[in-house]
Amino acid sequence: MTTVVSDQRIERGTHRRPWWMVVLIIVVLVLLGLLAYGLRLKGLSQVDRGPAPAFVLKTFDGREISMTELQGKPVVVNVWASWCLECYDEAPILEQASRDHADDIVFLGIAYVDTEPESLAYLKRFDITYPNGPDLGSRISTAYRVQGVPETFFIGPDGNVKTVKIGPIANRAELDSYLALIK
Repeated sequence: MTTVVSDQRIERGTHRRPWWMVVLIIVVLVLLGLLAYGLRLKGLSQVDRGPAPAFVLKTFDGREISMTELQGKPVVVNVWASWCLECYDEAPILEQASRDHADDIVFLGIAYVDTEPESLAYLKRFDITYPNGPDLGSRISTAYRVQGVPETFFIGPDGNVKTVKIGPIANRAELDSYLALIK
C-alpha cells in the first residue's frame, strides 16, 4: 500500500475568506445585536413610577406639545388605537373628564400603531377635544414601554409618573380615583 502525499505547502496568513463570508458574518453580528437589544427592552418593566419620559407630541392639528413644557401641571397620557375595542369604552369617560378638568389637568392622547384617517375618524366619533397625535416611529410607546392598548399614565405636577392603568378605565369613579393621585 502506497500513500501519496502532496508536495503542496499551505502558508499561514495567505488564505483569504471570500467576500460573501465577511458580509454574512457582519449580518449575523448585526442580527445578534438587535436580538440582544430587543431582549433587553423586553426585560424592562413598565414605566409606572418615577420621572415621566419626555417627548414632543405633534398633534393631528399640527400643534407641538412638549412634556417638559407641561412641568408643574398634572398630565394624563392615554395611549389608544382606533382598532382597540376596549378603547371605545373609555373614550367618552376620558373626554368628559378632560372637559370637567380643562383648567387643572392636561389630557393627551397618543394614537398607537394606527393610521391617520382611522385615528381622525375615532376622534370625531367620540368628539374628543383634548390634544391627540400619532406616535410616529413608536418613540413614545417605546419610552413608556407600552405593552398594549389602552394604557393611561397619570403624571403629577412634579413630572413623575404616579401610576399607570393598563386596560380600559371602566367608569368615571375609577378615573376620578386616579386623578386624585396627581392633583
